Amino acid sequence: MPLLIVTGLPSSGKTTVSERIADFFKSKDGKAAQNVQIVSDDLNGSYSSSIYNDSHQEREQRSFLRSEVQKRLAKESPVICDSLNYIKGFRYELFCIAKLVKTTYCVVQCSSSKKTCTWLNSFQVDNHRYTDDTLDALSMRYEPPEEKNRWDSPLFRLEITKEAGPKSVDIPFDNIYRVLFEGQALPPNLSTQSAPLAATNFLYELDRATQQVVQSIVELQKTAVPGDFLTVASCADKVEMRKVRSLAELSRLRRQFMTYTKSHPVEDIDKIASLFVNFLNNNR
Repeated sequence: MPLLIVTGLPSSGKTTVSERIADFFKSKDGKAAQNVQIVSDDLNGSYSSSIYNDSHQEREQRSFLRSEVQKRLAKESPVICDSLNYIKGFRYELFCIAKLVKTTYCVVQCSSSKKTCTWLNSFQVDNHRYTDDTLDALSMRYEPPEEKNRWDSPLFRLEITKEAGPKSVDIPFDNIYRVLFEGQALPPNLSTQSAPLAATNFLYELDRATQQVVQSIVELQKTAVPGDFLTVASCADKVEMRKVRSLAELSRLRRQFMTYTKSHPVEDIDKIASLFVNFLNNNR
């Protein structure tokens, strides 16, 4: 069943947009669309916006969302994932889940200025309202979707403003519906077809790129301090240095990333370093 990812800055109207899309699906003929389910942060009873001040709690929340999405897709229900989804590595993981179950997929971005988000944030209930510092930090960390990335495509971008807020912004409902319910399903992962991992060149590049990133971090940490952003080899993305990581820790994380990527290969090997950096930033 289809998977729709909703992403955007904090308090950019994602939940309202998700509910409007779900209501549209429910109005259509056909049991599949009417069974749509929204996987949101609120499904986790302990959720509050303060989790984004704690990297461990944030990781746990993403794991919760990932599990809920996978569980509902396995039950053949259309799923809308309503959360920040601000890390491209996490969107890639959700994309891989969609490939695993051979379903359709798209991304809706609630694109809004920080000023508008601050204004919308003032109307949030207490456990969903972000502090100014948290909103600023998440705005800096947000990795907007790019349609050139397979895991961000097809991409529908909604411009959220004070004049065209989440309740009134024009949503291309019919186009989204056609992509998800009439479009072509994603081809399965190589691993689900029991095909060999094309293997020699891909594995070589995976090993080489991740090893270069680890070596760069080890060297750069010698002159850096926590809070710095490290520019590593062959990668435009930066590593956020929260602490000094030992070679043993980096090697363990590298093995985890390689194990996952071997069963979810990427077509563009030039993106391996970038995905690994995002994986490291996501596992602080």
